[in-house]
Amino acid sequence: MSATAAPALPLLAIETAGSACSVALQMVAGQPPAHEIMATSHGHATALAPMIARVARAAGVELKALKAIAVSCGPGGFTGIRVGLATARAMALAIGCPIIGIGSFEALAATAARSGGRLAPRNLVVLDSRRDELFAVELGPDLQSLSSPELIDADAIAGRCRSRSLALIADAELTQLAALGGLTANADAIAVAALAVTRPDLHRAADPIYLRPPDISQPRPRTP
Repeated sequence: MSATAAPALPLLAIETAGSACSVALQMVAGQPPAHEIMATSHGHATALAPMIARVARAAGVELKALKAIAVSCGPGGFTGIRVGLATARAMALAIGCPIIGIGSFEALAATAARSGGRLAPRNLVVLDSRRDELFAVELGPDLQSLSSPELIDADAIAGRCRSRSLALIADAELTQLAALGGLTANADAIAVAALAVTRPDLHRAADPIYLRPPDISQPRPRTP
């Protein structure tokens, strides 16, 4: 499959970069996919595989019949990103099908647009980083990037929305941004599937997008 080609169906979509674990199985373009979502910040590793099995069973699809797998690449939770990508890569290798990466900023904006209507000319899309600084990028109504992704605190987000007339699209977990208005959502696999099927211009390599190093404590050296 070329970088600009729409994938064949059925397609499995996985979203684990945010504060929910979700799976969607797109059988026919333009029809609602089979779907399951569960709110969880840390349970992606145990939830994902059973969720995939249940969705495939409900849709009557054998996993070996998949023609493509799409997965959110981040930024987002470090462990969730790793779980989703590792699962997608392993399945794609075993089945012998293409794997498509979708950015989490675009997935969140597409999810919000699905319930909130048309996007503004300039949108500041903000994802939870589970730290004081949040992940943010400016996207146009076509979900194309208007700025580089960055880390930014809540005060700077408020100032930027006011000074630049940006419409806010925020992860639903970011309650500290509620006073700014805008759209809120939890990115889900339905959006990942839709972008994989209809927006080949947004396809990317299935590699993690972290924006910063993971928070890892190095082991202390042993004392003699």
